[in-house]
Amino acid sequence: MKHFIISAFCLASTWLSAQLCKPDTTIKVPGFYPSKLADGSVGVAYNQTVMILSFKDTSAVVGGSKQKVTIDSLKLTKVIGLPAGMGYVCYEQRCVYLPSAVRCITLNGTPTQSGLFPLKFAVTAYAKVNGFFPVAQPDTIREFSILVTGNSSSVVSNDIQKLSVYPNPSSHIIYVAHASGSKPSMTQITGAFVSLDWREENGVWIANTQHLSSGVYRVSVGGVNRTWIKE
Repeated sequence: MKHFIISAFCLASTWLSAQLCKPDTTIKVPGFYPSKLADGSVGVAYNQTVMILSFKDTSAVVGGSKQKVTIDSLKLTKVIGLPAGMGYVCYEQRCVYLPSAVRCITLNGTPTQSGLFPLKFAVTAYAKVNGFFPVAQPDTIREFSILVTGNSSSVVSNDIQKLSVYPNPSSHIIYVAHASGSKPSMTQITGAFVSLDWREENGVWIANTQHLSSGVYRVSVGGVNRTWIKE
């Protein structure tokens, strides 16, 4: 089962990947990269890309016997165990990914608690036995952990560290993470309200900003403000 999941686990970047996640096409050996995630610090913005190169097929035990399995796609259902203040971005719609290329996701945000955080990637692999019979196999990837150092109590007195706005500057999309999880709002530098279609995914608020004019904007959540630049 381990070989089945390793070969199946591909996290892709076709939706807005040019802005936020550029797969390393020099990777030729299937596996996870990097083998160790970067450490983080309380109150400091964190951004880590995880890249995977998967196989097209492998073998798995089905009905008590070993069968050839052709991987069709994999759905990432959740990343479990992230420290408070952090979320993740998967660049394919509905977090469904295709195999046979280097793919990636991004773990980001501003951690508000310290400690060692073992991560669990809950996934479901969709495959075909002998190339014909569809199967769906849920499993959990337990390869990663994040070490966050620092004093968690220091964040409470520093509200600005609770709000992460990224990428900044950017042109097509904005991601906002806040310790409270509240929906953000945006205004022009003049104070005029900006209407955006915000949606929440995995603890991070996302909005398309393609229609906005280039300039300086203010993002607000829970009384905390950050300046954001539209290219």
